[in-house]
Amino acid sequence: MGTPSSVGQLLFGDTRRAILALLYGHAEEQFYLRDLVRRTETALGAAQRELKSLTDVGLISRVRRGNQVYYQANSANPIFPELKIILTKTAGLRDVVQQALQPVIDRVRVAFIYGSVAQATETATSDIDVMIIGDVGFSEVTSHLSAVESKLGREVNPTVYPPSEYAAKLKKRNHFLRSVLKQKKVFVVGDEHEVRRLGQERLA
Repeated sequence: MGTPSSVGQLLFGDTRRAILALLYGHAEEQFYLRDLVRRTETALGAAQRELKSLTDVGLISRVRRGNQVYYQANSANPIFPELKIILTKTAGLRDVVQQALQPVIDRVRVAFIYGSVAQATETATSDIDVMIIGDVGFSEVTSHLSAVESKLGREVNPTVYPPSEYAAKLKKRNHFLRSVLKQKKVFVVGDEHEVRRLGQERLA
């Protein structure tokens, strides 16, 4: 089965994927061309071609103010909610978080994004909530996730549990954990099966 990232690569070329991820990840904001190119790390010519194509089909809007042209996700498009969810899972935040966790990813059993971002109900100022279960410390995780905050301009709120503590809290029917586990998730590492398996492991 393909990963969300590979699905995203199939659906969207690299430049298009980067542009859509930025615009739909900050749907309430407008970006001028040079800023957009800088943030997405794409070539100017390629970005201009993609922006024209995406504007032509109505996925993004183009607004001129004075001598400056701004681009924004078109929230009036009928498929806006669905596309936003797809991009969150395949092209945007998931990839950025996964890349930031690479130095410790072999010690992470499960990592997922939850909250308003996973449910595609966030605003431009919403925190990014990340649950991590593994043999990593909180300070170690936050130091790596600071790259996500710098790149996306949004605060990342990680919750980190060693597997034994996660299992113990789940056994005690911890309200916070039970609430999080009922929510929609965007998996960065692992899947629902691994979440259930960790909860059933013998306590250390």
